[in-house]
Amino acid sequence: MKVTVTKYGDRWDLLAYDLLGDAALVTELMAANPELVSIYDGFLPEGVEVVIPTVYAESEQITKVKAPWKD
Repeated sequence: MKVTVTKYGDRWDLLAYDLLGDAALVTELMAANPELVSIYDGFLPEGVEVVIPTVYAESEQITKVKAPWKD
């Protein structure tokens, strides 16, 4: 199981893009951390451990959506 520790300003969609390569995989990231979703709706505080799920998908199913703030 892979785990990361949040830094200042992290959000669920930002973490999905940075860790899983696609902001559209935010649902999978949140599903792997249900206890955190109920506590932290938007921004995550610094120093929280977040489980990084292993995402298996066919290449055509992954949209490779780039987060708009990353342009």
